[in-house]
Amino acid sequence: MSMSPFYRKMRVKETAHVEKLATRTITADTTLQPEDSGKVIFMGKTGVDITLPDPPFDGFNVKIILNEDNAATACTVTCNGTGEFFAGCIGSATHDDTADSAIFNGSSNDVCTFHATLAEAGDWIELVSDGSLWFICGQSAVVGGIAASDS
Repeated sequence: MSMSPFYRKMRVKETAHVEKLATRTITADTTLQPEDSGKVIFMGKTGVDITLPDPPFDGFNVKIILNEDNAATACTVTCNGTGEFFAGCIGSATHDDTADSAIFNGSSNDVCTFHATLAEAGDWIELVSDGSLWFICGQSAVVGGIAASDS
C-alpha cells in the first residue's frame, strides 16, 4: 500500500515532553489531602499509618508503594470516616493452601495492613473512590503481606 504524498511530506516539528508521575514520600503518620489525588505515595517502613481524606470524593485515586521491607511494626492505610470501607482484593506472587490473599468486603473492612514482617519493598495498593466506597487492588510478594481488617 502506498502512502499519499501528503503523509510522505509531513514533518514533526515538536519535541517530546516526558511527563512524570507526581510522587510523595511518607515516613511518619499522615492524613492524605485532596491534593494528593493522582499521586504515587512511597510509604516508609515500620509503623507508618496513612489515613485517607474524609469524606472520600468521587475520583480520588492514589497508589501506595511500600519502599522498604517492613522490619518489626505493621504499616496501615485507614478510612477516615464512619461508614467508609474498602472493597476489592489483593493478589500475591506466592501461593499458600492454608492462607488467602486479602479480600476487602466493602461493608466492614476499613483498614489495610502491610504486615509487620511479611510485607516487602514493592508491595503496593491502588485506591479509587466513587464518593462512598474506596475500591482497592494491589499486589504483595507473599500471601499475608497485605491484609484486610476492621478498626
